[in-house]
Amino acid sequence: MGAETLGLIAGIVATFLAAVVSAFSERRTKESKTSQLDLTAPTEDLARDCRLYELRSSLQRQESIARLNSWSDSLLTFGQYIIGGLLASSFIQDSAPKQVVGILGVLVLLSSLIRQRYRPDIKAVGAKRRVALIRSFIREVEDNLYALNKGQENAPSVFSIRQRVTERLSRFDEIELIESQEDDGGDEAG
Repeated sequence: MGAETLGLIAGIVATFLAAVVSAFSERRTKESKTSQLDLTAPTEDLARDCRLYELRSSLQRQESIARLNSWSDSLLTFGQYIIGGLLASSFIQDSAPKQVVGILGVLVLLSSLIRQRYRPDIKAVGAKRRVALIRSFIREVEDNLYALNKGQENAPSVFSIRQRVTERLSRFDEIELIESQEDDGGDEAG
């Protein structure tokens, strides 16, 4: 196997993986964001009562979105620039068969189109921003729960903590919806 064949195979695999990761990430982003909550079961667990588990679940989801989109962007960038650079070299154009040069050109084009359409770089940045916001808010809720457990005078009530968490979770969902609409060119969700 020649170097150009190995480069071609690596490019095909990278582009295919990037497309799969982008599609998976897009599908996962559009899945239902609400957790199933059993309100009929009485609980004395403050973390559950304050929806801290929902915050942590949201954090894991955003970390997953950031990771998937970062990988996808890296693979698409590889397909676009590295394979494009190989294709631009006169060595590949002179020594590789026309079919290989054509396939490399299609790979570069596909990488470019997928990257422009799905913008995994922007989605990764947005998810990383939400991760930072959620982590910060989790620390705030944990501090409030600590104050409540220690019986501090100025500690907020469980209900007020729960209300703030509900408000923030709704705001995080709203931010994600706005960002996804911007990524889709401002189309209204139907």
